[in-house]
Amino acid sequence: MAFFTDVAANVNNRFSAGTVEIVAIRAMGEPIPGPMFYTTEAEGRLPGQSGSIYPTGLWWPGRIVIRNLAVMNTGSLEVRLHKVSAQIESINGKLPTDEPVLSTSFANNMNVKIYVAGQPNWILYDGPLARLLTPQTAIFKPVISRLVPPHWPPMVQLIYEVTMLSTAGNDLQGIVPIVSFSVYAEQTANSP
Repeated sequence: MAFFTDVAANVNNRFSAGTVEIVAIRAMGEPIPGPMFYTTEAEGRLPGQSGSIYPTGLWWPGRIVIRNLAVMNTGSLEVRLHKVSAQIESINGKLPTDEPVLSTSFANNMNVKIYVAGQPNWILYDGPLARLLTPQTAIFKPVISRLVPPHWPPMVQLIYEVTMLSTAGNDLQGIVPIVSFSVYAEQTANSP
């Protein structure tokens, strides 16, 4: 006993994956990249650059400094910012693990509030730097539309409001910590 058979094929199917890519640069009218928070003009420069125009000066208990971070979507998919974090890179030129008591005191006495410019109720994070040392899910998750060349990448302007608490003790006098801030993006369900 036999059965007739046949097969048909649809060939050359192409699947192109989109991309999730973000870039974060300081913003407040400064024309060059660099850190958001820096004490002197020289600290605000990257190697080979000149000029940085918004040094914070020295910190003290009760001091509040506000800086902007422009987060641009250079990928092809719509994204949302869903987590934020920070990392103490060094304290007085040493690793935080070499200065654990001082690192902990600094992290507990600095408050970080991150929100969307022009939308103070759109808060990503508001709390101690100590908790921000592990990635925190953003309270509000701003969406950045997808890049459609040749237009400038879509972006969101984040405000970082950092406060040295008025309860900070004398152990923080003269310290020089270096901190990195990170934002995390994920594809939205609405991406094309």
